[in-house]
Amino acid sequence: MPSPAPHPVPAPGSAPDTRQRLLTEARRAFAAKGFAKASTREICRAAEANIGLISYYFGDKAGLYREVLVQPLAELMASLPQPDDDVPLEQWLRRYYEAFLAPLISDDAGLAELMRIYGREMSGEATAAFDDACEQYIVPQHQALAEMLARRVGASQVDEQIHQLVFAVVALVYDYWMSAEHMEALAPALLKGKGAYERVLGRLVGYGMALIDCESKLRTQEGGKQ
Repeated sequence: MPSPAPHPVPAPGSAPDTRQRLLTEARRAFAAKGFAKASTREICRAAEANIGLISYYFGDKAGLYREVLVQPLAELMASLPQPDDDVPLEQWLRRYYEAFLAPLISDDAGLAELMRIYGREMSGEATAAFDDACEQYIVPQHQALAEMLARRVGASQVDEQIHQLVFAVVALVYDYWMSAEHMEALAPALLKGKGAYERVLGRLVGYGMALIDCESKLRTQEGGKQ
């Protein structure tokens, strides 16, 4: 008796939103259960998609997970301004922090899910997919920012203190991504209140400028003691 024919995999153009539905439902499942416990069958059931489409679009479950991680990260990195020595630093920082803050005020429920996934990765459930995403997107951006800030503070090269400065400048806004839900619980008007966006953005720029100015002054003082 012949085996039943497998379910055909639709052509890419037959359901243009199917791939995105799979990513949306995968993000929800991975956020709720983590990579290991999330089931591809439950993801496909929620997305109303043939399970064969995971293989078709992403290769396997790991490929699906990687795309969940990479897609928003790639979009964020593409929105960041390129390091530019010719743009006034305060103006450049404003553009930089704007790119980070914009998603936070969009009321996108998926952002909280994504942050839970990133939180899992950083608290003991790290995967090769996350390491690859960091290597591809975060490391080059960090290095470019370090090189620009080194020039801005008069450093001859990127040293440990410049790396520390980059971490501090980025941490100011990064914490809003990782802690937005907690911030909202502690101070409900901080991010969503009237005039909150401009108020938060303005202070972030001021804080960032203060950090960079502090590093510049420290280097001047240390240079004078040599």
